[in-house]
Amino acid sequence: MNSSHASDGNPAPRLRGPDFILEKISSWVERPSAGGELVLRDGSSWRLESGTELYDVMRDSIAAADRTKSELFVSGDKSRGNVEIVLDTQRLAVQQIRSKQPDGTYVVLFRGPPSAYYLRPDRPWFSQALSLLERSASSGASFNSPDLIVAIDPAHYEIVAVKPIDSGKPAAR
Repeated sequence: MNSSHASDGNPAPRLRGPDFILEKISSWVERPSAGGELVLRDGSSWRLESGTELYDVMRDSIAAADRTKSELFVSGDKSRGNVEIVLDTQRLAVQQIRSKQPDGTYVVLFRGPPSAYYLRPDRPWFSQALSLLERSASSGASFNSPDLIVAIDPAHYEIVAVKPIDSGKPAAR
């Protein structure tokens, strides 16, 4: 979904999870008219039902991440293997972190993308993500030499996962 509204014109819901995974793909198997099975390197296994509104978009994101050996962000219920959404990731460097908004949300500007993105304090990944974002802002990283892998919920411009590039550390998600 590339706008802040669902296809019916209502605001798109925020990601519910309860699990949020930023990881590379171990395997992706698509079966005609039966959907697909995605296995990430952390061992989690996810089912995508064909015929759903976002299936083609999620399948294309998975195929691109698999082809480029990039990380992929998955939100859903890990224990059941149900996928809420799959998002591409971007390699970014922080330009500026604006002070907290009245609701505690931070506004983050990255070098390159022409938009403000938001980090919400009520998310489980908040503390680790804020630390990585602050480190990036003072690191000297640039648009041509980013230091973070970031997943952004395009419906809300929300930062939903952050991980250092070339790091064995788990993602902030």
